[in-house]
Amino acid sequence: MVIGLGTDIVSIDRIRAAMGNPRFVERILTPAERTFCSDAESVAGRWAAKEAIQKALPRRLKWTDIEVLRDSRGAPYVSKPAGEQILVSIAHERNFAVATALVMGAD
Repeated sequence: MVIGLGTDIVSIDRIRAAMGNPRFVERILTPAERTFCSDAESVAGRWAAKEAIQKALPRRLKWTDIEVLRDSRGAPYVSKPAGEQILVSIAHERNFAVATALVMGAD
């Protein structure tokens, strides 16, 4: 059963500017995400994914309560929050990152 669907788009330049503050990345990304998200494009993708997930969930979470990692093929997956199954897709086009999240619950 579908609980929610969310989409978000963000300017990579906006994220690049925000990354001028060293605390920005620490506030947005979990330690595991920070191991592979070092450039503005990858951080923007995680930002868009987390915003899309927030829009799809029936409750608010902190940025680091959501963790979007990548599998062995590089595809994004949600490792937390636990409870719901959350599918996520991230894409980049020129100066933008976009993500869509689908939150599934038990039938």
